[in-house]
Amino acid sequence: MKEECGIFGIYSMKNEEDLVFPLCVGLSSLQHRGEESCGIAINNGGMITCHKDVGLVSDVFTNSVIRDLPKGKIGIGHVRYSTTGCPRKENAQPIFSRYKKGNLCIAHNGNLTNTAELRAELEENGAIFNSTSDTEVIAYIIARERLKTHSIEDAVFNAMKYIKGAYSLLVMSSQKLIAVRDPYGFRPLCMGKLEGDYVFSSESCALDILGAEFERDIEPGEVVTIYNNEITSTKNFRTTEKDGLCIFEYVYFSRPDSIVDGYSVHKFREETGKYLSMQAPVEADFVAGVPDSGLDAALRLFKSVKNSVWNGFCKKQIYWKNVYSIDSK
Repeated sequence: MKEECGIFGIYSMKNEEDLVFPLCVGLSSLQHRGEESCGIAINNGGMITCHKDVGLVSDVFTNSVIRDLPKGKIGIGHVRYSTTGCPRKENAQPIFSRYKKGNLCIAHNGNLTNTAELRAELEENGAIFNSTSDTEVIAYIIARERLKTHSIEDAVFNAMKYIKGAYSLLVMSSQKLIAVRDPYGFRPLCMGKLEGDYVFSSESCALDILGAEFERDIEPGEVVTIYNNEITSTKNFRTTEKDGLCIFEYVYFSRPDSIVDGYSVHKFREETGKYLSMQAPVEADFVAGVPDSGLDAALRLFKSVKNSVWNGFCKKQIYWKNVYSIDSK
């Protein structure tokens, strides 16, 4: 299944910092969310440098590429599976644009449901697209709304009135970093702190690998803006009381050591194995998890089946569970 991507961003409290290495580490931790392409954009004094290509993080960001990328105050990154648009370089993210009001860069996890209508409307008004990605449509709408508003965050607020579907966004301008989650919260997005710097990630596992402290999940319909080393939050775009987090974040997409919306992915998968054994009890000779995301459920199911043999492939998975201590709500 290719329905997920991963986004990762850092806002440094210093004027200039080497953000490329932590961005690469963060994206590598989210590699399971997208293996077709990846990219990083760095904001250095209002100038944005972007590098992206088809391939894994380790292949795209070689030592020479990392050396050539500048230090900066803000950086965002993306790993992609092609939910909308072909798996080509021009569809790799972040999407970077220069327009009348300055620079704009966007990383998007999700899939819009009204892309065709929005794209047709924009093209009727003269828009020229370089990709087939719905993220470029979002970029166009934000840029259009920015011409009517006093700030980039106001433009994002207006854009949210037009775009429909699943979107967790990191929007970087010349001076600001904005984190956005759609009103239903279809895709996860969390925030942490690393030595005073703010970090945003699709999953908490990327924060853990960097040693960042988990702060909280971005709420459905929330827009978080960081500007001039100050953070503000607006939650006026929650249009429904019903959350819509995709169940496959727990079942398949997310890493088992992630905490998504306050609940352990590992614990959730174990519970599914528990209830499966209660709902459909069997006398099995052999228990195995297929695919890898099914190992947690299979392990819990194995414990309830007498005289069964646990798949030897999972021995390292059992050891891995002993290494990580996962608290659940």
